[in-house]
Amino acid sequence: MNILVVNWTWYPSGGDFTYVENICRLYEQHGHQVIPFSMKDDRNTPTAYDEYFIENIDYKKVKRSFVSGLQVVMKSIYSFEAQRNLERLLSVVKIDMAHINVIHHYITPTILKILKEKNIPIIWTFHEYTPLCPDSTFISQGLVCEKCYGGAFYNCITHTCKKGSVLASAVAALENYVHSYLNYYAYVDHYVCTSVFMYEKFKSFNFCKDKLVQLYHGYDYTEIETARLTPRTEQKYIVFVGRLEKIKGAHTVLKAMLSHPEIQLKIIGDGTQEEELKAFKIQHHLHQVSFLGKKSKQETLQIVNGAEFLVCASEWYEVLGFTVVEAMALSKPVIGSAIGAIPEMVIDNHTGLLFEPGNAEQLAEKIKLLYENEDQILEMGKNAQLHINQLINNEKHYRGLQKLIPWL
Repeated sequence: MNILVVNWTWYPSGGDFTYVENICRLYEQHGHQVIPFSMKDDRNTPTAYDEYFIENIDYKKVKRSFVSGLQVVMKSIYSFEAQRNLERLLSVVKIDMAHINVIHHYITPTILKILKEKNIPIIWTFHEYTPLCPDSTFISQGLVCEKCYGGAFYNCITHTCKKGSVLASAVAALENYVHSYLNYYAYVDHYVCTSVFMYEKFKSFNFCKDKLVQLYHGYDYTEIETARLTPRTEQKYIVFVGRLEKIKGAHTVLKAMLSHPEIQLKIIGDGTQEEELKAFKIQHHLHQVSFLGKKSKQETLQIVNGAEFLVCASEWYEVLGFTVVEAMALSKPVIGSAIGAIPEMVIDNHTGLLFEPGNAEQLAEKIKLLYENEDQILEMGKNAQLHINQLINNEKHYRGLQKLIPWL
């Protein structure tokens, strides 16, 4: 089979592309050919099909001039270019199935109409909540928000949910209204929700309920086994890996570390909060905290492998963080916030410990409890590896996809 895999990037850009890379390898291992469709970018993995990719959408143009900004806004809502380029691709390559990933704001759901007209089966794996929430995260002004329930997307504007900007929020709300009105979502055969939490959330919002399927991601653990071979240093530390944005909770982790000057914390990642977090570190003399910046996949795995445990302090409806998956696969317990899909991986007092999202005092207690108990770290680490290997694995994932598309 020729399988069209669609994603807004074709380079490592986060958890969505981690999944895309994995599913492409999985399809190829089963004898299928992957045909990518994405946006042009100098960072893209080379492919013979990049001539069909759409031009990169530069949101910085929105601030430069009204005309160029309007063009960007229109393309982010309804992409005629994506439709034209996809039609060109379909004219030269027979596609047997389409696997959609992240397309909102860039490629846009307008391509679904083209695929449907060609009678191509469509699977869409969700990596965020855009059809339900214009901001994609269910976060407004730093807090969890579900005010757009029932299609009341105007709340995104009145609460300036998107980057605190009325304009950005209006564009995001308009996008959701347009796609809901056009109802291109009806063209999809199956929507894959990556966790029970996500499945229940889409179901509770009455989104294509008869097409929703819960199926955990697959994962290729080859790199994990390579990282295990890295010799551990004598230094004892804990680790946080993630974007330095409020929804990821790094600020809560730093507040928790105020109680633990004796515990070394390594922070991997970058983001808009980086300078603010570094200023907090200096102001409060957190000499035990090290900001390592963004690291390669293998470097990150090696650092996590040397840690006692990982802290995942997310404060949004986390979909299914590969950071947690990878840490647990390395036999590391995880102290995670009890939100989104995290409790499906972090089983309290079995594979790690849970705490209330944003509660720095409670997190500090959990860190102390686990850090001082080496036997518990080892036992929970073994449980973590066993649990995640059973929950997230390629064989199980592929069997699930075969149930949706029997001829895979």
